[in-house]
Amino acid sequence: MRIASKEFVIKKMTELMISPKKKYSQNFLVNLDVVKDIVDNLKEENIIEIGPGLGALSEEILLRDKNLLAYEIDEEMCKHLESYFSFYKKFQLIKSDFLKNKFTLDGEYDVVSNLPYSLTTPIIEKVLLSDNHLHNFVFMVQKEVYSRLKGTDNKDYSPLTILIDYLGGLKIVTKVTKDQFIPSPNVDSIVLKIEFNENFLSKSKKEFYKFLNACFAMRRKTILNNLIGYFKDKEKALLLLSKTGLKENTRPEQISLEEYLKMFNESLLIK
Repeated sequence: MRIASKEFVIKKMTELMISPKKKYSQNFLVNLDVVKDIVDNLKEENIIEIGPGLGALSEEILLRDKNLLAYEIDEEMCKHLESYFSFYKKFQLIKSDFLKNKFTLDGEYDVVSNLPYSLTTPIIEKVLLSDNHLHNFVFMVQKEVYSRLKGTDNKDYSPLTILIDYLGGLKIVTKVTKDQFIPSPNVDSIVLKIEFNENFLSKSKKEFYKFLNACFAMRRKTILNNLIGYFKDKEKALLLLSKTGLKENTRPEQISLEEYLKMFNESLLIK
């Protein structure tokens, strides 16, 4: 019996006398085809999994003879994972909160996660801004989150949207209806993938993201007002706009990735 099945999840929860915890956004995937689709997109031999839960993805990864390093915060899930995967020499479990752990690893990795809704942004930021040699980040989010990450509307266009585009862009792997989980969430989900380009290894990405956040510090203000706050100097802000050809009344959400990159590079010379 595979972990990604209704029978296993019900049996295991009964056996362990546990129930899914809302505070950890625990919704267990029970569709093996979706599990295989997700793992098909993990190309490296070394995999990092954030929040494996009962281990539906973990099982498929280990069956493909990959090295798996998993972060799990729930003590009951940790006990289950340690017991269930005890015979796999390529399985390593870190029993702690991913967001509170150092994330510096040797070698090249792919990352996979069914992201908890309330922690989607901080986990994505930590992965994207790490100094690790990561190649693919495959993650599941609630369907509505995709629009926010993609920045399809001006209100959703954000520093994170721009950073994702800079590092590789978003690709849809598959869509997952809410009935494919136990318990069923209120909305459908979507599996996304960021395949990092060479820019991911750039040492300047953290400074670029810091610059982007400064440019969006006051969304209702013009880019000039935000740059004044960044430089603490109006003349420098005006100089940057003149060098990049942007108008003073341009809004942050009206500026493209290419224009932000140009602004950032010029700002390094001015500051």
